Amino acid sequence: MEQSRTDNPLYRRFLEGRANSPKMHKWHHYFDVYHDTFAPWRGRPVTMLEIGVQSGGSLRMWQEYFGPEARIFGIDIDPSCAAHALPGGKVFIGDQADPAVMRRVLADMGPPDIVLDDGGHTAKQQIATFEVLYPAMRVPGAYLIEDTHTAFWGGDFADHPDGKSIYDIAFAVCQRLQEWTGRPSNFQRFGDPPDRRAPGPVVSDICRTTLSVSFHDSMIVFRRGQRPEPWHEIR
Repeated sequence: MEQSRTDNPLYRRFLEGRANSPKMHKWHHYFDVYHDTFAPWRGRPVTMLEIGVQSGGSLRMWQEYFGPEARIFGIDIDPSCAAHALPGGKVFIGDQADPAVMRRVLADMGPPDIVLDDGGHTAKQQIATFEVLYPAMRVPGAYLIEDTHTAFWGGDFADHPDGKSIYDIAFAVCQRLQEWTGRPSNFQRFGDPPDRRAPGPVVSDICRTTLSVSFHDSMIVFRRGQRPEPWHEIR
């Protein structure tokens, strides 16, 4: 049963497969979220990092989707995955839960435009990876975490020392989006256009460079982009 749009090139690619390409394991409803999020980078010199490589099938799919100018990188804890590196890219070997590993990936790869976290799916892995990579991304950008249903499974997946899950992190980002408008004392200044105001309150980098956080079944998507101070008027 089809659960994404049949005119979606990523979904068509998944359904049709490729005789010369390794298999990949994906939920059918993910493909519309992928395409809706990633389409603006097609045909551009995008840098993408996929966390969790397995047999390398999705790395090839992303290369086809984005085009020849794309640099597709991966990281996996399994040393055999290094063999799946594509021309112009690389598969790093290491544990995404280790911030030092992720910083080395950044130093080698450079800042990514897109991050897709399909790694180990534990709280510690998802949170450590996000905390290192998200602030270092290019703007605009997109950070997508999949299989977030594991946050509700408990057991080995609930391994963060502070008891947090990736949803705690995502909700905290949602709160930071309101750093301008969430302070009643600031509200009067928002009646004037930003270019007619005196310098305003200092807000976090996350507030200034995050356009939205969206929640889907088993997925969280963070969209990066420059945000000016908001303003309102009556017309």
